[in-house]
Amino acid sequence: MRKRERERCFLFFFFLPSHPPPFLCSYGALPCVRATGGLRDTVFDVDHDHGRAAWEVAGSTDAAADGPGCTNGWSFEGTDAGALDSALDRALDAYWTSRDWFRATQARVARQDWSWAAPALDYVQIYREAAGS
Repeated sequence: MRKRERERCFLFFFFLPSHPPPFLCSYGALPCVRATGGLRDTVFDVDHDHGRAAWEVAGSTDAAADGPGCTNGWSFEGTDAGALDSALDRALDAYWTSRDWFRATQARVARQDWSWAAPALDYVQIYREAAGS
């Protein structure tokens, strides 16, 4: 493992104004992001997005059973410091008070496919269906 990769292994959270980089997520760093654009599509808040995560990730309508296992970070809606502070407080609270849950979530997020492979295949299928082939 290269030095830069080893350094990234020690991340617990990352804050980024764009799509979560797959290499950070694959090392288990959990995103804490503003819920906008592609970030809203890919980061499912561990406290508030169980239903959306269950549907988007598992194709399930059972948020209670499937939602918690599909969430992958923390998000906030506002653009003010208080909104970010609230999300960060929730993330740090999870880290300090629920270490086993936090480590399990890191491992689960590291196993998730963050590549464009599946969405690309979905688009190919849509185009084929539209073309009638």
